[in-house]
Amino acid sequence: MNGSSSPKLHGVNFRIAYIDLSRGSMEYIDTGIAGLSLFLGGRGLGGAYVYRLSAHLDPLDSGSAIAIMTGPLTGTGFPMANRLTFVFKSPLTGTIAWANTGGYAGSELKNAGFDGIVIVGRSRSPVYLLVRDGSIEIRDASDLWGLGAIETISLLRRVHGDSRVLAIGPAGENLVRFANVVNDTGRASGVRHGVGCVLGSKRVKAIVIPGGHRGGFSIADKAGRVRVIGSIMSKIRSSSLLDRERGLLAVHGTPIAVEALGANDAIPYMNYRYTRVDGYSAVGGRSMSSTILISRLTCSYCPVMCRRDTASAGRFSFRVEGPDYAQISSLGTNNALLDLEAIAYLNYLSYDLGLDPIEMGNILATLAEISEVAGLDRGEGLGWGDVSRMIELMEATARREDIGDLLAEGAPKLASSYGYPELSMSVKGVTIQNTDPRVEPAWGLINSVEGFGGAAHIWIYGDLIKSFTTLGVPQLIRDHGDPKEVAEKVAFKQAMVAVLDSLQVCAFSSYALDLDDYIAGLRVVNGLDLSRGELLDIGVRILDLERLFNERSGISPDSDSLPRRFLEEPVPSGRHRGRICDLEPMLIEYYRVRGLESGRLSSSRRRDLESLAGEAVAL
Repeated sequence: MNGSSSPKLHGVNFRIAYIDLSRGSMEYIDTGIAGLSLFLGGRGLGGAYVYRLSAHLDPLDSGSAIAIMTGPLTGTGFPMANRLTFVFKSPLTGTIAWANTGGYAGSELKNAGFDGIVIVGRSRSPVYLLVRDGSIEIRDASDLWGLGAIETISLLRRVHGDSRVLAIGPAGENLVRFANVVNDTGRASGVRHGVGCVLGSKRVKAIVIPGGHRGGFSIADKAGRVRVIGSIMSKIRSSSLLDRERGLLAVHGTPIAVEALGANDAIPYMNYRYTRVDGYSAVGGRSMSSTILISRLTCSYCPVMCRRDTASAGRFSFRVEGPDYAQISSLGTNNALLDLEAIAYLNYLSYDLGLDPIEMGNILATLAEISEVAGLDRGEGLGWGDVSRMIELMEATARREDIGDLLAEGAPKLASSYGYPELSMSVKGVTIQNTDPRVEPAWGLINSVEGFGGAAHIWIYGDLIKSFTTLGVPQLIRDHGDPKEVAEKVAFKQAMVAVLDSLQVCAFSSYALDLDDYIAGLRVVNGLDLSRGELLDIGVRILDLERLFNERSGISPDSDSLPRRFLEEPVPSGRHRGRICDLEPMLIEYYRVRGLESGRLSSSRRRDLESLAGEAVAL
């Protein structure tokens, strides 16, 4: 596995570890420049690797691949360039999936000498990976198997000192299809599609990256980097959302969305039956800041500090990161639970068990509505807001015990098994989150066409959410009722987000920065000189490759839809009473903008993508 690197490009290691656990083998791939220039890194290059290796495989097949990727700006000092992205075929949806997490692990992996790790195969016994000094060791983890994710991280830190640890819990070991990976002891940002299940199937308990690595990559223009970083920091400090001292997103975190969406009757309530929630402020960002919040956290090279450190020694005892808005809306309002302390505990329990809290919350909401409609008693079902029963069901799900074995398969299978498939609020097998498409039509279009299904993060697309105007978020869409404008802006934003996920810069940065700032970063850090159009073209290429991956996996354009509730059931009450999401006109315009033929790539685009993916991946 050889490529040829180039002295003209900088800021990356041109090195990926390729691990075959079935053979117990390790190779270090010299990646060359094609991957960087064609797919950048992160989500894009990771997608190319997974496409080449396992598009035709079941995600839990021993030959399936998972790519754990940094990006060209990660760890280089570029503000907010700290992401780490897992790319894999989802055991929940069967689609391509990417799971994006912040903290410090991405920068540490890059500084340890790797742009990424690609894992195939299945170990005969539990293992963990130790990354240090430009090499990776496969170590026995038999004594860690069965432990919670948070406990696992703590134990490995005692052994290896100041380290960044990514770990799975019992849910991953038991192949719960939405099991996650926990990072920084209590963080699982954006990990909804079963990455913990994939690692569990490979018997990988954890990845440990000790600190202290200095990085061996060069910078194209050190003086230019100082100037660019200074300009970007000035923009962040001027942002009414990101400034550390006064920015709404910085000071109150993502839960400030509760206030905006609540005021506009746009919060999911009782499995998306309703959009109006009386008393929503009790679980909002300002309430959190004055109650369970004990400190604010940040990620590497980030001045914003939007992460929440919460704790309680009251009815529930915990200290954990979050909950973020998505967990509040899924574990909380969608289950008719307006108790912030209880929601935070459920979030903590999700992390230790290794469950994705967003998917778990929405699955519980599905069960609660089924229980109401079918008349299930507490022994089998769930009542709205019944916290003690929610705890029981989460523990049962992580261990696949009793009804937990069914919950572990996801919302669509749960709803279908009881004869109510229409009660699963899922797109391509993963539940929609955050807000109601009947109120926010752009949100409906985004979630219908995303390659990994209805799992988009609302703060990534905040400039398409009309409710967010009260927070001072500038809107890309002037007329949210115009299908053409909505489609054009959704397509543009998707391409931009794909770029940021591949550069590995936190997408929240886009509230202060524009494309020219990222282009400047690529120029001074990597020596890569791109125009705005060329950068967005890479984003479109990434979206196309993901759609091709899904086509090859048997996912047809028919899946570009929404649950019937949003399309046919009018909002029953509140200021948006009577509204539905009129998806079809937006979808037709979206296909036109993206140049898709009834949702499919043309044969020439498919051939070109095949060729480019082969050129980018050194295998």
